Amino acid sequence: MPSMTAANFIDSLRDAFRDAFGGGMGESVQEALNPEPVNLFGLEVNPSLIAAFFGTIVILLACVVIRLFVIPRFRNQPKGLQLLLEGIVGYFDKTASATHRHASFVGPYIAAASIFICITTLAELVGIRPAFASINTCLAFGLSTFFVINFCGLREKGLWGRAKRYLNNPINIITDLAVPLSLSFRLFGAIMSGFIIMELVYSVLFLSFVVPAIVSVVTTLFHALIQSFLFATLSTLFIGEAIE
Repeated sequence: MPSMTAANFIDSLRDAFRDAFGGGMGESVQEALNPEPVNLFGLEVNPSLIAAFFGTIVILLACVVIRLFVIPRFRNQPKGLQLLLEGIVGYFDKTASATHRHASFVGPYIAAASIFICITTLAELVGIRPAFASINTCLAFGLSTFFVINFCGLREKGLWGRAKRYLNNPINIITDLAVPLSLSFRLFGAIMSGFIIMELVYSVLFLSFVVPAIVSVVTTLFHALIQSFLFATLSTLFIGEAIE
């Protein structure tokens, strides 16, 4: 009788463990990797597109508000919001300072891309699937940066100068073509891994009350800020290499 009770207890623990860490987690990972399409204006789209629209709208509204209500109140001695905004602009201008004579839009492009990455990743905190949990969004950003890199390279060295880079060392063809893939897959892997981790945390019943409230905020903030910084840094490095 005691042995039967122990066996039943072990079986119940095994079933509970399987439910907590097996089927629940497997389903969460499957849903994270292959989400159900959502209806957007009559079209079935990836739910990550919602975050992309959300981030675009937030950025555009913020630009309008800042231009109409904040910039007219700027003073010679900045403080508060003005100090923050000037610090952000100054950071991205300094980051892209080497490219200004080739393309003045590089600094604003890197700033907009970084802010977009940050906002669309933070959208996870309000229950929206991150935009970069879709490989399509990541590829779009990788290709955009690839275009900026080659545009700056062509303006600095001309068509023949860029061609000599590949004629002198054909391996550069592979390394340059790998840039958009590297940027895209790194961004996708980082954002998706964080998203899956949170889905796994939520899938465990006994962790679904207090832990996600802490872990989700910390993990999402970390991913949003660090991925924005890394994308800006890598983009600047690749552009700087193209104009050397």
